Amino acid sequence: MGSAMSHYTTALANSLCGGSSRKLIAGWWYSILAVTAILALLSFVVMSTRSMAEGFAAIWSAVMLFVLSIGGTMIMRKFHNSMAVGFFMGGVVAMSQLFFLLFLVYCGYGRDQRLMKLSAKEESLMALFSLVQCVLLGSFAAILGAHRSEILDKNIRPDSPSYSDPTAVQYVPPSQP
Repeated sequence: MGSAMSHYTTALANSLCGGSSRKLIAGWWYSILAVTAILALLSFVVMSTRSMAEGFAAIWSAVMLFVLSIGGTMIMRKFHNSMAVGFFMGGVVAMSQLFFLLFLVYCGYGRDQRLMKLSAKEESLMALFSLVQCVLLGSFAAILGAHRSEILDKNIRPDSPSYSDPTAVQYVPPSQP
């Protein structure tokens, strides 16, 4: 499975990004950020026009996406160690599952609205964008998993001369009189 995914994402990078998997990952991340902005705006509309439960689901998902966006951008730009990338991949997979569940929830809310002969435009839009976000996040996790070795720093090895332990305290010997 991993090899097939790596071949698929390499072909995708060759066709879309000139062979650069780093550009493919960055472009996919920027598309996730764009859908995040749209979902955040829609969540304010839902919060102001719908029930308390539906408004809470919309706002909570927007807050979670905001946190993932900030943390993910920091990890993609600065923290390229295996622990940070692994934690980020786990968060992305969890958010993908959350948005699949939200897709189902908004489909149910829309059905209820239509049964009561009310407009279900907001629910339909939220369901659509939740499904798009679910697919984007899930495919991003797969791409990142297939090419995580290209994201990780190559020079972070304890036996390399450039390694510095961030938890180490430097010893300064006392001066002699």
